[in-house]
Amino acid sequence: MVKKSNKGQEMEESLRNYFLKAGYYVARGVPFKYEGFDVTDIDLWLYSRTSPIARNISIVDIKNKKTPQAIERIFWVKGLGKAVNADNTTVATTDRRKEVKDFGKELGVVVLDGLFMSKLSKSPVSSFNRLTDEGFLDIIESYSLGKLDGDWKGKILNSKGLLAKGLTFDSCNQWIEVSKFFAEQIITKPTQVDVALRCFYLSLSFLAVGVDFMLKELSFLDNKDRKEKLAEGFTYGTKGKDGLDKMLNLSLNLVEQFSSEGTSLSSQVKAEVIHQFDALPTQILGEYFGSNEVGKTLFEVARELESLSMCIEFNDHAVASIELRSIIGCVLDFWSISRKDFNDASKMHNK
Repeated sequence: MVKKSNKGQEMEESLRNYFLKAGYYVARGVPFKYEGFDVTDIDLWLYSRTSPIARNISIVDIKNKKTPQAIERIFWVKGLGKAVNADNTTVATTDRRKEVKDFGKELGVVVLDGLFMSKLSKSPVSSFNRLTDEGFLDIIESYSLGKLDGDWKGKILNSKGLLAKGLTFDSCNQWIEVSKFFAEQIITKPTQVDVALRCFYLSLSFLAVGVDFMLKELSFLDNKDRKEKLAEGFTYGTKGKDGLDKMLNLSLNLVEQFSSEGTSLSSQVKAEVIHQFDALPTQILGEYFGSNEVGKTLFEVARELESLSMCIEFNDHAVASIELRSIIGCVLDFWSISRKDFNDASKMHNK
């Protein structure tokens, strides 16, 4: 893949800072894959929470070229938005023609034209104490064994790509696993604490966004039912327990056909699989994320985690909000990782 020009990167970062300041959760360079094929990167992926029952996902396509071909980009981003289930689509371009904005309006695509981009480029961004995406990936790559040691960069890019795939329990469960991986690295690799902490905060911010999105669908349930639904999703994934049963029955029917032990063996296998799932301590996650107080703050916690991961003057979560520290405590308890060991290791980044 051809790297973008420095001007293109600067334009993307300026727009990201603009949307961050406007109150969005923003991810830049989100990989979009279809059936295993790399299709494109979403320049900016935006998420906002406008009320307890309303969420909005938007994507922004950014072009800073001599011939920006804005009309073609409007077609492109409209199709991409449909593919990733975005509620809104935007094209940011250096083109200033009125016809471009008019065409975008007809297709329901917001156009940030050359006049807007010119004003934005003159706005001071020095107040943002943030790494660029390129700077963040450079820090990950500074760990020379990162590729061999679980592929740290690959885990972050794949985690980011799940935003385009969909905010579901399946995605959340993958973010939980990635966050656990980096939590373990924080404890076991004292020389790489800074890098592992940044990756941990970012992957946990994805999880916070995902859960916040799903809470929209559960907002009308009472507290008990909401917690049970969350625990079921964290245990069995998007299709729930019924989906697991169907998959098991289909698979075990084959066992019954080709095994001499038949029904007896398949029943034993099914019972063991169900037991393993039921043994997962997902009630911890259900109880925590199902709380009304947690639900109200989850979006802002996601933004705070993302900001912490990208901060140039890096600080660990000891200086963060109590809400952010509580979500870290929750997932550590779920993983049976000592809070003391984790917090002690986190402080090593200052050593």
